[in-house]
Amino acid sequence: MSDLASFEESNLSLLSDGDWRRLGVTQTFERLLVEATAVKPGSPSEVAAYAGRSLSGGGAKFWDLSRANLQADLCRKRVLIVQNGALTLHDEFSDRLRRLIDDVQAGVSHVKPTPGVTIESIMEKTAERERRQSKTKPRAAKPKARATTGASTPKKRLSNDDGESTTRVTRIQEAPSAAPDLPAKKIFTSIRVNRMLDHLDNNSLSTTQLGERLDLKGKPLSRFLDVTEQLELTRVSRDNLVDLHWRGREVARTTSADRRMTVLGLVDELREAATKSEE
Repeated sequence: MSDLASFEESNLSLLSDGDWRRLGVTQTFERLLVEATAVKPGSPSEVAAYAGRSLSGGGAKFWDLSRANLQADLCRKRVLIVQNGALTLHDEFSDRLRRLIDDVQAGVSHVKPTPGVTIESIMEKTAERERRQSKTKPRAAKPKARATTGASTPKKRLSNDDGESTTRVTRIQEAPSAAPDLPAKKIFTSIRVNRMLDHLDNNSLSTTQLGERLDLKGKPLSRFLDVTEQLELTRVSRDNLVDLHWRGREVARTTSADRRMTVLGLVDELREAATKSEE
């Protein structure tokens, strides 16, 4: 059995999401169980209680339902192991984790450089780009077009060479109307939810970028984000960046067969929550 007492929470907190993915721990609740096992190994029930001590509400309920399957899956992947009734880190994984923490503390970069790229070549390209930018003249600003109103444009009568009057009609391009309000059934669809999970699985997008990918804007986009955030599928930061919350990450990691049924159930749940918020 590995000496797990050497893992402290302060050391584990040094690892980023990318570091954990390199170790093969991709799901949020997988990481929760592995960290608890590394810090405080013991019986599976004791480790589970320690790992879920900060969860509440829907998160705690989901943890209780999925913890046994997560443990079995991590044991199958040789991340955890049960020995003599105690849940501990597998020896191989423990060694990998210890080496990664040592590398992070020593400032070792795990990013592989592009073959053939040197510091000198990067500096030379930067200097060349600055020379090109200094030679480029700034373009003159285009005059702003005068704002048009909804009033009709008067017709101007002109005369041709034969003395006959002609009429010139100037058409005004109508400003695009605001995004129409949509019923919940059209906002929350399985295709749109799947797109959201795919685009936010490993990235954060601004609300505008996500709206473009989901073909939503204005009030329908606000309703979509409000309800998905309410059900802990997404979360929006103060900088208007959207990423997956704990429940969204769990759904994004499910297999294709399970995900289809899970998404269909989510769509019904989202529509019901959106309808209740309107009442």
